[in-house]
Amino acid sequence: MSFFGIGKKNDQGKQVRVEHRGRFLRASRTGGLSLRAQAKAAGLSLTANSRHGFRVSHTVGKNTQVALQNGRFVLRGRYGKGPTKLNLSKSGVTVSTRNALGTLNWIKPKRSSATLLGVQVRGQNALYLHAIYGVLALAFGLLRAALELTRLLILLAWALAQLLWHLTMQSLRALPYGLAVLGRSLRNQRLRFAAWRHRAARPPELASWGEGELLAATLLVLQGWGRGQPLGDTRQALNAALATNPASPLGGCAEALGPVAEVLERWRAATEERSATAPALHRLGTLATLAAERIPPSRLPEALLAIDDLLLQAGAKTRFQEQLLSVFCDFAALRLVGPEKGEGQ
Repeated sequence: MSFFGIGKKNDQGKQVRVEHRGRFLRASRTGGLSLRAQAKAAGLSLTANSRHGFRVSHTVGKNTQVALQNGRFVLRGRYGKGPTKLNLSKSGVTVSTRNALGTLNWIKPKRSSATLLGVQVRGQNALYLHAIYGVLALAFGLLRAALELTRLLILLAWALAQLLWHLTMQSLRALPYGLAVLGRSLRNQRLRFAAWRHRAARPPELASWGEGELLAATLLVLQGWGRGQPLGDTRQALNAALATNPASPLGGCAEALGPVAEVLERWRAATEERSATAPALHRLGTLATLAAERIPPSRLPEALLAIDDLLLQAGAKTRFQEQLLSVFCDFAALRLVGPEKGEGQ
């Protein structure tokens, strides 16, 4: 069957036209059976065909040929790269496009050709086949585009779902911290309002306090009021603790503990009942604000760490002491950070 080219594919993988093209014999469905001989002389191609007669042809330029077919002048030219080409003939210029079905002539559609299952047709029938092929190709292209768009939409939806899930999980993980920050912010606003409301009860000594008095007051509030102890007992315990470490950043405030304790007791009595915790918080907030203004920024963090160590020497900190430390840090624009996991292990 290879005698007729059955099984032979063109450059697009389709069955070529079923015909036989031998050196001297030609046989096809439309052209019938014919004998053919060809020779070249003086730059001319001479062809004799038992069915189509005698032809003399010559290539005058690239892709351009002129010929005499049984005395009739023939002009042929085909130009361009890719599937769409420009065709030249005696009757004029046309444009044709090659596809998987054949060649479609856009200017003169009846010159189109189509090959289906190795059978080539031309003219009106070829035009019908190209129309059917165009409709099917368009439908297939639209279906493929719809499937591709659906795939892209699914991928986009999946990516958005992953992003939303990631953001949701991040938000849920950050929610406790965010609520804690919000709670501290609201608490600090209430404490600022309470300090402003009790500003008339503020002792006048606060206006002249320096670093030593402010650190001594902070120590007494955190250790005494933080543990619910009288300031007199607290002052004695702090004096003993500071005496054992004179090089501590808090050593200079030992002498101020007595006078400061008296001022704090008067301040406490002038505000609200002794059992309330909120007055102690807003009073410490006032002390922290003054400390941030009057103690150099290079010394205040070191002093706060020394205070924290001194509190731990008396035992584990109470919840109220932790709350007092939080208020002091917020009002002094400091942040007390615990050791990282794994440190000291």
